[in-house]
Amino acid sequence: MIKWKSGLDVAANVAILCVCILIGVIGVKKFLLSDPHSANDMPKRGSQIELSGVNWGRTERTLVLVLSTHCHFCNDSIDFYRRLTPAAAAAKVPVVAVFPQSVDEARAYWSNQNLPLTGVDFSKVPAEGLPISGTPTLILVDRKGVVLRAWAGKQPASGEAEIIHAVQQ
Repeated sequence: MIKWKSGLDVAANVAILCVCILIGVIGVKKFLLSDPHSANDMPKRGSQIELSGVNWGRTERTLVLVLSTHCHFCNDSIDFYRRLTPAAAAAKVPVVAVFPQSVDEARAYWSNQNLPLTGVDFSKVPAEGLPISGTPTLILVDRKGVVLRAWAGKQPASGEAEIIHAVQQ
């Protein structure tokens, strides 16, 4: 009887160890090895974005910046946003800055970062959410809110140049 109980203990410990290893592998794969620029992390081209209070039809295109005041990738990209927002304004492409925080908190964050307020509207992430998995996410939409292009994560210099070029077209 003691050998049988001892064997059962070993089998249970081996099973627990296997489950822990499996969870660890999945966690590493999902959080450490995933590509922040993966197409799964952003809305698909041709899909429609819904944001209450945003009138997509006032211009041909709108740039949506989905950011968070607590996102270190967003903070690391501040210099890029300082170049991007004037480029969008010059191209007559309005910017909608969408935050999970309140609009007042988002405006204060934007202002404290010395980002230009001209041509920028602020919105709160709607209750139904947006089809994104993280911040920062940038989405260029047409006058119907249909996604033309989308970028996820902190961009390298080449990605920043690509976004500015897409906005200016």
